[in-house]
Amino acid sequence: MTQTMTMSALVRGFPASGIRKMFERAQRYDNVVAFTFGEPDFDTPDFIKQAAKQALDDNQTRYVSNLGMPVLREAIAERYSARWNRPVEAENVAVAVGGMEALLLAIESVVNPGQDVLVPEPGYPNYLGQIRFVGANVVPLPIRAEAGFKLQAVDVLDRITENTGAIILNSPSNPLGRMIDSDELRKIVQGANERGVVIISDEVYEDIVFEGNVHTSVGQLDEPRMRHIVVNSFSKSFAMTGWRCGWLIADPELVAKMGPLKEGLTSCVAPFVQLAGVAALRDGAEFTSQLTSTFQERRDAVVAAVDATEGLHLAKPEGAFYAFIDIRGTGLAAEDFAHRLLDQERVCLVPGTAFGELGAGHVRLSFATSVDTIQLGFDRIARFISTI
Repeated sequence: MTQTMTMSALVRGFPASGIRKMFERAQRYDNVVAFTFGEPDFDTPDFIKQAAKQALDDNQTRYVSNLGMPVLREAIAERYSARWNRPVEAENVAVAVGGMEALLLAIESVVNPGQDVLVPEPGYPNYLGQIRFVGANVVPLPIRAEAGFKLQAVDVLDRITENTGAIILNSPSNPLGRMIDSDELRKIVQGANERGVVIISDEVYEDIVFEGNVHTSVGQLDEPRMRHIVVNSFSKSFAMTGWRCGWLIADPELVAKMGPLKEGLTSCVAPFVQLAGVAALRDGAEFTSQLTSTFQERRDAVVAAVDATEGLHLAKPEGAFYAFIDIRGTGLAAEDFAHRLLDQERVCLVPGTAFGELGAGHVRLSFATSVDTIQLGFDRIARFISTI
């Protein structure tokens, strides 16, 4: 008799990504128009690659500090000192293997097993697995369609209890493309301060904002000291998704305690990658501006296409590169819509329910692709809807 492999409760119950499920389903077909992954379709700029090549030639391939090379920590601190108009020191910064490890370090550092973590819904599904790593509980923060998918401070503050270990915020939002209004964010920060609850603010899309929208960071409001944690990475703003380099900003005492955690996870980020990051921060502003301008053109193409397609509606994305499209006018549930659209027309979207129950009646479209591809995809979507 074959003996069943022993598996931990963690691995047995770890939440699977609904985004990946659609990606795998799409592998059955050829000629798929994919609006699935949140990855810029830009190549990493040459000056960043050249910095990495030079670092390799200089043999920057050995172990370095758990918390990051001083030159990168200092560059990140300088970036935020200028943006937030307040002192940020290298000791406030920990470098991580992408924004994902930065989030995990943040959660592990402030949340105990059995505590609650407040998480946006609809929201980025990988938060759920990271919270599970520490044995904590997920408490959804509702972001409602009827409120234009805008997080309201009252919905956050009403859910804080004595068992709340942390609040995760994400603005601009994946999957919604919407931003937390600065007045609401200020209320959330003030209420968290009064209750002694840490905010972990995922700000990886902070540079990708459209028109007159202005990103407000939790770090700007968190004075006179850093009570909360800001997470970011090079992935989105500099088209460096595969480089796996991110960071967090927090109180220096907390950051210092993260060093042993980092040693137990990944030890350090490759030094040649960190030096490429220094080049990105030093010389990447023009590239990021061009990237954001291109995404705004694509956003506008998506908005026009949704407006022209019967049965679809959309709260206009304010940042990031996602459109959370209301499909309730088609009469189909989110998963049924996404599966049938893929099977019939070879267009891959993600059901809104992959981002929580409040995503029902919606699908997420990533417009990290060309305007021509967007138009082709919507031609197929319109044809599909005409057959329902």
